[in-house]
Amino acid sequence: MLKINFRTNIIALILTSLFLVYISPSANAEPSTILGTTGDEPNGIIIDSSGNIYTANGASNNVSKITPQGVSTTLGTTGANPFGITIDSSGNIYTANNVDNTVTKITPGGVSTTLGTTGNNPRGILIDSSGNIYTANYGANNVSKITPGGVSTILGTTGANPFAITIDSSGNIYTANDVDNTVTKITPQGVSTILGTTGANPFGITIDSSGNIYTSNTGADTVSKITPQGVSTTLGTTGAQPVGITIDSSGNIYTANNVDNTVTKITPQGVSTTLGTTGAQPVGITIDSSGNIYTANNVDNTVTKITPQGVSTTLGTTGNFPNGITIDSSGNIYTSNNFGATVTKITVFDQAAANAEAARVAAANAEAARVAAANAEAARKAKEQKELTEILALIPSIAELTLSLGETTQSLYSTKCVKGKTTKYVKYGAKCPKGYVKKK
Repeated sequence: MLKINFRTNIIALILTSLFLVYISPSANAEPSTILGTTGDEPNGIIIDSSGNIYTANGASNNVSKITPQGVSTTLGTTGANPFGITIDSSGNIYTANNVDNTVTKITPGGVSTTLGTTGNNPRGILIDSSGNIYTANYGANNVSKITPGGVSTILGTTGANPFAITIDSSGNIYTANDVDNTVTKITPQGVSTILGTTGANPFGITIDSSGNIYTSNTGADTVSKITPQGVSTTLGTTGAQPVGITIDSSGNIYTANNVDNTVTKITPQGVSTTLGTTGAQPVGITIDSSGNIYTANNVDNTVTKITPQGVSTTLGTTGNFPNGITIDSSGNIYTSNNFGATVTKITVFDQAAANAEAARVAAANAEAARVAAANAEAARKAKEQKELTEILALIPSIAELTLSLGETTQSLYSTKCVKGKTTKYVKYGAKCPKGYVKKK
């Protein structure tokens, strides 16, 4: 089995693959198809609001775009060895280029420019609400800030070898420093402080709605919590070598444990449990709106789904060595696969949603049938009314015709006898009554 020493070979963990695979919804793994191809060795993966996928391709120095329909294009070129990737609200893509220490901006139209320079070996990258870009510079122990106008500055210094980076709602930047086991806080004004200490080799970092920082410590098999006031505690223990880390809306922490193939759940009160098992060597981890956990397992090329109740299933297979993982607003899962030149798309089947949709369609069909029946009944009544009106309109004509026919009949088969103004008819050939005169 492949083992990764995260203390000495962090880059090997993050490199991700080059093509996109689609997996149809099922409780078990389904056959996979290629959604789209990318450049060589995609490192980061990100998705926009329209469902387009973007990868930073570390070996080909470009960014790939793959539409929801699977159309693959090279969106634009980057600096050397793009590593991290992010996107702004206008759809512009930014990459942290690990070798030439730059950030590339690529517009939705595919225009590539070097936005600014960074410290040595930028790895993590993020963007704030004003469009400023920040990079964690692993080889320089600092954080760079680049404005939308391209002005580059060193925002502040960090602990040794900052790898992961995050930001809070006030614009404060935090880095997990892999070598000296610390978290650095840098204010928007550039004031750097060591916020707190962590377990050995903090790798992943996340933040909750109250501003508490959490790190997954690969060398200690723990999760550290650091409050906004800088109080550091070990929140709980994890499985072996926790790498990826995420948090749910209730403040529960989840880690993907790369060596023992598990996911740990730690409550806000610090209660640690093994939520479920995964495929071989999970790296990336994400969570959906229902609290289901998904891991990208980079040795057996699978994605695992673990429900909030701890039920583990293999959701589907991927390309070779999936590392990066993300999720869209519809619950579809995407992985970037380092050795296979693919990105995997897995459509997650939601039975409750399917049942609700089926009920909605049935109700709509029933209403449509009711309206059609009502319309048909109204048409029938209208037709009957029209026919009745037409019949009633004919009654005077029929009466006149009857009278006319009566007179004609009498004239054909009777003799007309007249006495003053009185008229009588007698059988043809018979005599008129006394006092009546026969008329022709």
